[in-house]
Amino acid sequence: MIAPVIALTLIVFVSLGVGPVDARDCRDETPLPADVKLVAPGSDVPATASRFAGAWIGAWMEESGDTVCATLIVEEVLSTGHARLIYSHGAWEPRRIRQPRFYRASGRIVDGVLHFVLPVPDRPPLAYKFVDGSLSGTFRGAGNHAVTRAADPTRIGCRAQVIGVASPPSGVAPRDRLTAAELLGSGTAGHGPIHNDYFMPLGSTAPARHSLRGTLAIAASSMSSAYQECRGLAVRTPSGTIDFFTHGEYLVPVIRGIVGSPGGMIVSPGRVWSEPGDLGMSRASFPFVLVNEFNNGTRNGLATFLFDDTRVSALRFQIVQETMAWEKYDYWGQAPMVYTPRTIADETAARARFDEELRRQAPIRPWGALPATAHGPLLDGIDGEVTTDDVSASGLVVDGVVYVRGCNTRYGAYPYCREMRHGVFSVTKSLGGAVALLRLAQKYGDAVFDAKIKDYVTVTASHDGWEHVTFADALSMATGIGELSPQRQPNDPTADENKPRMFAWMAKRSATEKLDAGFAYPKYPWTHGEVFRYNSVHTFVLAAAMDAYLKRHAGPNAQLWDMVVREVFEPIGIFHAPKMHTLETDASRGIPLLAYGLYPTIDDVAKLTTLLQSDGRYEGRQLLSATKLAEALYRTSANSGLPIGWRYRDGEARYHLSFWSVPYRTTTGCFFQIPYMSGFGGNLIVLLPNRVSAFRFADAMSYDVEGMILAGEAVRPFCTSAGAAVMAPQRAPLTATELRAEIVGRTFDSDFARLVIERNGIVSVESKGDFDIGRWRVTDDGQYCRTWNVGDRGRPRCYRLYRDGDTFELHAIDRWGVTKLRRID
Repeated sequence: MIAPVIALTLIVFVSLGVGPVDARDCRDETPLPADVKLVAPGSDVPATASRFAGAWIGAWMEESGDTVCATLIVEEVLSTGHARLIYSHGAWEPRRIRQPRFYRASGRIVDGVLHFVLPVPDRPPLAYKFVDGSLSGTFRGAGNHAVTRAADPTRIGCRAQVIGVASPPSGVAPRDRLTAAELLGSGTAGHGPIHNDYFMPLGSTAPARHSLRGTLAIAASSMSSAYQECRGLAVRTPSGTIDFFTHGEYLVPVIRGIVGSPGGMIVSPGRVWSEPGDLGMSRASFPFVLVNEFNNGTRNGLATFLFDDTRVSALRFQIVQETMAWEKYDYWGQAPMVYTPRTIADETAARARFDEELRRQAPIRPWGALPATAHGPLLDGIDGEVTTDDVSASGLVVDGVVYVRGCNTRYGAYPYCREMRHGVFSVTKSLGGAVALLRLAQKYGDAVFDAKIKDYVTVTASHDGWEHVTFADALSMATGIGELSPQRQPNDPTADENKPRMFAWMAKRSATEKLDAGFAYPKYPWTHGEVFRYNSVHTFVLAAAMDAYLKRHAGPNAQLWDMVVREVFEPIGIFHAPKMHTLETDASRGIPLLAYGLYPTIDDVAKLTTLLQSDGRYEGRQLLSATKLAEALYRTSANSGLPIGWRYRDGEARYHLSFWSVPYRTTTGCFFQIPYMSGFGGNLIVLLPNRVSAFRFADAMSYDVEGMILAGEAVRPFCTSAGAAVMAPQRAPLTATELRAEIVGRTFDSDFARLVIERNGIVSVESKGDFDIGRWRVTDDGQYCRTWNVGDRGRPRCYRLYRDGDTFELHAIDRWGVTKLRRID
């Protein structure tokens, strides 16, 4: 369920040579977590390993001298050679490392070298060893991090602290932030972010005194940055223009798509009003989204300014939310701005379209408005194990009404919850790719699912693996094309996803370059339609083929995404659907990146899920193929598609036509394969059997749909009775005594991992070249509990174990997944 992200290599760099040991005092430049704890090595730890323990600090070196500061904290070294550690780096403008950052990692000491990888998408490796008594490190096998031992790690940290205002304003007193004096003055944007409510009406307010219609020219400026209240370097912001017009209480941008590609910004409607302290001027604010040029990451921001009929104040803005777990930074700034009144092209039509947009908004209600009978632990557990800080938005769609649990940022609720856009990564495969193919099927017949890729795009592969691959195969991740783990069993479903070849593909800009890179993959030793292997590249190949298919039927000027918006989105009330496309040198439209790159709002999600739950029919019009949609949602057969290889308590998960499934049996015995959409970071939309839909957009790297399913079932049951259905007999888990006898001091294998449960309370796991360590315990009531140092975000998790000979099943207490282990000693 992983969507692509671009490789991150901003931490350190390749050295040009080895210089003298750093003389700069780095202690104030590298942040550390508050819970650093050094554990003295035990007597059973070899001296060659114990010498790494402690705090180490210094700068990475170039021939010209020291550069970015970094700290290595080896908190604990175990007798097995494993180590718990923290790596932290400072900021360094020459290498565009603008924010300090720390990471927890697990390391291993082998032959006198400490190895570990950073827990970011491309997993860069670092290695440290002693040379002539001094410790130094490398990054990706190169460079020189010359460090010295720090006697007191409590003296290491971030000197430049950011003092933000996390508390909301009183709401009745005159504003004390973002005052007219601040916005009209030439000062800076303050010492840090402020509560989002300051960007909205405060105190005694009235309608705007003025109208605005024309162009706002924003000057190039800079914005401050921070990571967990540790100040980073300023980031330059480019100049730009935005055309707006006021419409009643609304501030409406003329262009609603992505502006400034590659990368760029999406601006959404805001509000206008007046306050007594604004020197006779009116006040405005609006939401915006910064988008990434390579991946689907987003940053939702807020902006505000004062205006009258001829002039405007500076633009104040801040960004304190994102859907990028690897870049959780805050930004804030203030830029000079000039207003040029002018006529808006097709203004009457633009105002009419906006009125229609308002009229067709999905109803949005607070979480507490759900029926009282639904409220309880199951409903309130919709966010599962994900904390509020990691959730951008979550809620339920019930009969077309959105019930929102929250739209969250680090500085209060996002005040433009309806307009908040979410980088949903691979959810795009369903809301974009599947919807596009289902629309083509409705227009031209279901046979389009059987169309062959090679008949619509030029296949440049050096093998014949694409010869019979169909559109349906590509949407179902069953092409038979791939590189890594070329064995059927055990199946490694994401072997090629987020690997170096994919990162290289992501960096390609044009459609031709991306297709050539996609066709450079070899073929597997099986044919299409036989084995599920997830690869986002294949969804893009499908997008190019669908675009060519449409052009062949509708003419050379037809554009796939325009067709989807015009014939599906607009009829159901979605008038703006920004989408990433390839970037062509001739400035032509390009191909939509249907593997990722959609930025839906919760209003969009309500309308699209309602359409899918209504069998693709809207107000009497069949917009999507009903037959193929029912198949995609496992409503014609619970065995549609291919097994993934993931086991659950009630069966095996599957994947079909871009939809994942989780098997679920209700307490009344009804069985369902429940379809859901999944995007990198933990972006999830679940389509439930009772026609309720659940959504959660987050960046916690957690994909637990269980709480979402149970929350939706709390609203109304999935079924009343399964009739003659027979429930599986209950099995007895191992007792605490049996657990201690059967698992302690033993080694276990699963499909792709080896687990070692040491007698000293340490547990280690190694999987596909990666590893982690943690601690385990057995509770008196027979639960095996473990807490990894890095994996599972360090959450404690407990299991019941069931035994069948030398095979053991781990059933998580709070999840439905089942892991099978084979004892090997």
